[in-house]
Amino acid sequence: MSPVRTMKGPNILITGTPGVGKSTLAQQLSEHSGLEWINVGDLAKDNNYFDGYDDERDCPVLDEDKVLDELEDKIAEGGNIIDYHGCDFFPERFFDIVFVLRTNNTLLYDRLAASINET
Repeated sequence: MSPVRTMKGPNILITGTPGVGKSTLAQQLSEHSGLEWINVGDLAKDNNYFDGYDDERDCPVLDEDKVLDELEDKIAEGGNIIDYHGCDFFPERFFDIVFVLRTNNTLLYDRLAASINET
């Protein structure tokens, strides 16, 4: 008989279009709940989890297998908020709940334009 594992809390995925407020919500939720916030983009950058470069989109290609390998044990422990703009490569079993954030296109445009001007 295998031992029963107690999770630290739910695993939550917050997803949506860039600029919609995923990281803001994830950070606030983490601060109030004590759950660990993991931004997949930052995780990939910090660990060089890329598999080439997409010249057409002018961005690195995420190595999804490396990301999943990195997250596997953390997800098994529970208590995580995962922040990423996509959700299609995550196994369904990873998450207890998924939030897809949306906003008005005009507001989204203004946010993205402001972030471009900051760089």
